[in-house]
Parts: sequence; structure tokens; C-alpha cells
Amino acid sequence: MRKIIVTESQLKRLLNKVINESSMDVEEKLDYEGFSQGDDLQQLRDAIDRNVLVSVAFVKKDGTVRHMAIKKSLSSYVGSDREKSEKQMNVEMNNNIKKVVDINAYNKKLKELRNMGVEDEEAKSEAAKISWRSISLENVLGFMVRGNFVDLRDENEIMDRFGEEVYNSLTKSMRNALAQDQMGNQEGEI
Repeated sequence: MRKIIVTESQLKRLLNKVINESSMDVEEKLDYEGFSQGDDLQQLRDAIDRNVLVSVAFVKKDGTVRHMAIKKSLSSYVGSDREKSEKQMNVEMNNNIKKVVDINAYNKKLKELRNMGVEDEEAKSEAAKISWRSISLENVLGFMVRGNFVDLRDENEIMDRFGEEVYNSLTKSMRNALAQDQMGNQEGEI
């Protein structure tokens, strides 16, 4: 008997294909609950909870792909102390989004404010305020966590919804991680 080694993403694609062929009306896109509880995203959640830098590729509302370096929060950001409504507290869950800090936007604004002579603490606070972004979870191509790529393109039906060009719009490091993953699996098959 021959042993076949399959990556997690390959197994996921195969299972999704079988499930989709048996029941075409099942919605399989990533949602807030899947992001919060899915076993395959535990490494990603751990990294975000520890405020580790994570790369993400996702499709924006206008159909273009955006690559960002993100973190969960910044120590220089001071949130509002006003009481929040139930909708405000559950905005991520209700809209299938993840609110994150765009590190590149933060660094760019911080540099700009410092060049204008703004005091350091005030510059950090202002830069933190404008660097928050929302990512629609159902439009995520994938996340890169410490050299490991979490491929969500098939789960989110990126090819069917946006086409091949968007499907292949990964960063060089994401493509390299996929290639290494595939090479590792091929070596295991020998």
C-alpha cells in the first residue's frame, strides 16, 4: 500500500469540492465565527492575540487586492471611554469583518507628523487613530504568519467571485511559502 501525503490546504480544497458537489447551496466562505473558532486558523488567532505582525491579502470593495502588514492593536492608541451599544460591541461579528491596525499606514503617518515637529506622544496617538482598517473576512485571499501561509482563496471562492488575476495576487513571500509547502509534500510522497 502506498502512502499519500496531502497538505491541509489540499485536503480542504478536496473536501470543499466534495461538499460543494453534494450540496451546492452550502455557504463555505470564511465568516466571523469560522475566524474565531476554526481549528485551521488557531495559529493566526494566536499571533493576532499576541499582537504579532501578520501579513494579509484581501479584495477591497472596489475589486482591487490590498496587501497589509497588520497587528491587533497599538499601545499608543487610546480608545474612547464612552459606553458602546450592543451593535458597536458586536460590529465585527455582525458584519463578518476583522478590525486591525495597518502598520504601514501607522509608520507613514508617524514619520509625517514627526517631520512636521509634532511631539512624539501626540504623533503616536494621531498616527494610531488613522491606521485602523476593517477587513471583510469573506474576501481574504490569505494570511502570512511567521513564514506560514494560510490559504483561504478556495474557501472564499476567490477564483469564482473575482477571477484568476485576483486569485493569483499574492505577495512574493506568500507564493514562496506555498511553493515550499508543495515541495515539502512532494518530498514526503517519495
